[in-house]
Amino acid sequence: MRKYVGALRPVAAGLTAGLMVLGAVQPVTAAPRRAEQWYLDELRIDRVHQISTGRGVLVGVVDTGVDATHPALRGRVLPGDRSYGAKGDGREDPHGHGTHMAGIIAAAKVGDGVDGIAPGARILPIKQEPGPGTIPDGASARGIRMAVDGGAKVLNLSFGHAGAPDPDEEEAIRYALERDVVVVASAGNLKAGDVDIASPARIPGVIAVTGTTRGGGFWSGSAQGPEAVVAAPADGIYNAGPGHGYGWGDGTSDSSAIVSGVAALIRSKYPKLSAPDVINRIIRTARDAGAPGRDPRFGFGLIDPVAALTADVPSVSANPLLAPASPGASPPPAAAEDDNFDVTKYGDRGGPTDQQVMVIGIGIAVALVVLLALVVFLIWNRRRHRRELARVAQLPDDVLDRADGGHGPPVPAGHATPGPYPQSGAYPQSGPYHPSGPDGYPPPGQGQQPAPGRSPYAPPPGPRTPPGDNRP
Repeated sequence: MRKYVGALRPVAAGLTAGLMVLGAVQPVTAAPRRAEQWYLDELRIDRVHQISTGRGVLVGVVDTGVDATHPALRGRVLPGDRSYGAKGDGREDPHGHGTHMAGIIAAAKVGDGVDGIAPGARILPIKQEPGPGTIPDGASARGIRMAVDGGAKVLNLSFGHAGAPDPDEEEAIRYALERDVVVVASAGNLKAGDVDIASPARIPGVIAVTGTTRGGGFWSGSAQGPEAVVAAPADGIYNAGPGHGYGWGDGTSDSSAIVSGVAALIRSKYPKLSAPDVINRIIRTARDAGAPGRDPRFGFGLIDPVAALTADVPSVSANPLLAPASPGASPPPAAAEDDNFDVTKYGDRGGPTDQQVMVIGIGIAVALVVLLALVVFLIWNRRRHRRELARVAQLPDDVLDRADGGHGPPVPAGHATPGPYPQSGAYPQSGPYHPSGPDGYPPPGQGQQPAPGRSPYAPPPGPRTPPGDNRP
């Protein structure tokens, strides 16, 4: 019999015996929900989400189904399927376990809600049980294939059983790995009778996840063994639950969901990476804990999302977990950039980062300064041009200023003054400029006047000599 290897803490009276196996949600109304998610702070999820949110990645959750109407998951859950032979899809979950796993992976904070590891990812739920806690034979293997055929690129398996792997499950896991899917499974819980790493987590090629507590210590309720790959928080994991509620979960089910979320972040940040390269990146950037190298408790170490997204990790040609497990083995260290984190190097694919916004703001400010400088230069150049004209016309500055106040630039000496005449019958004169009248024109009666009876435009009296005539 397969069983789920995570539990929601029971607190309310009158819960059914079936729900007590996996627990129920402890309601929280006073404390802010994000404050209860201690594991997000240890994983430095705020930094992580500046680099990647898991957008564009589909995560298959083979579990008890997922409540698609939960506020934390609304709009993030695809129809999915059922692997036990019944009609319908995977978007219902009276049990709550699958909804809790999906929330850990992809919850999107709404109001005073919770955050997921990869809030930009989508969930493909495969419901594999007709009732609480009972997984029919063959349902898990069929569920794995359904998730792969449905397009999942990361597969979360938060269930298991003791003993040797089921041949159908092994074949289904190979089916997933051959189709470039990252498979993550929970190691198992002591409370559920799992001392050694459970199946399907112990199947070669699968990321088997053990549990940790606050501060990175090994969680005493976690199974362990040489197949352990990485460790992640398992104690008091707060997220979505049944009935649109929220609550704490304890178990390596939660640990597995956290690592599945990290795999989605990597596949979103590096969409061209193969599944073996994603797995290699996870194990190479894990923080070594416990005994040096790979050990039965922590595997290669504690999951480190920031390093997994920023480290310079070489490519591999095959799944590094397909080789037989050997205690003490450790991959070459990766050059993680955690201590010199520079978010400007890692786009979120979901919009500009704070640093990018700052660069854009600086660019706009520089453009405004250049524009202002250009305006000042044009004003200065215009005034300089006026002064040069004034020097040519030998005008004092006060006349220049009056001329610039609405009558255009001054006219040098010896040129007719354009523009309207100050009085009827008064005409501009040629010759020296006389600024004694209004607007710089001579007063009426002064200066040159046309002879009585003559048009100001008539030619002067006397004989006209055609051009080229040399007669005196």
